[in-house]
Amino acid sequence: MKRIPAFILLCCLAFALSVNGAAAENENRASIRDMMMTEKKAFSFRNGVAWGMNPQQVSLTEEIPMEKRSSPDWSVMITAEPVKVSRYTADLVYMFYQDALRMITYEFRTDCTTLNYQYLTGALCSVYGEGSEASPAEIKRWMDLVYQDYYQEERIRQALEWTSEDGTRIFLYYFTETTYAILYVCPASNGGGGGYETNGL
Repeated sequence: MKRIPAFILLCCLAFALSVNGAAAENENRASIRDMMMTEKKAFSFRNGVAWGMNPQQVSLTEEIPMEKRSSPDWSVMITAEPVKVSRYTADLVYMFYQDALRMITYEFRTDCTTLNYQYLTGALCSVYGEGSEASPAEIKRWMDLVYQDYYQEERIRQALEWTSEDGTRIFLYYFTETTYAILYVCPASNGGGGGYETNGL
């Protein structure tokens, strides 16, 4: 039986190691890519507020004065002063179910013109893609969980809806003749570009 020269053995070993190394590197790259995709899909609100946070965590993240109200299952935190969102200001309301953040709303009460509503529509489209018509009855149903009869269904109009990558639902709608809101609903509750200013959306 012929002996295989040591040089050839070394070459074969080096080749095998390089193939294994390349496979491991590709696996590492795939893991990093998967992690990046997972991070991209997770919904993050303004300043890093995330679904499931408790009121204390949201307070520490926001670092702005907020008023607190509570009921047996739901508690609410409202910013003491309007906050900046896109190019406007709005009252910001965080809604918690059993101390876990489940819904968020911006309520716009000043500069509520048709042009501003159209701008916000475009800004939301630039972040979440094309919107679709939303059901006023569904919007009222979500808000009734926290504030019974705060909204009247017949007054909710021009309602639009978007869904983010993680399943968060976003609604834009008038809730009175002259005021409108953006409502964010956590996926757990369900069972950008374009030149727009989108800070906080």
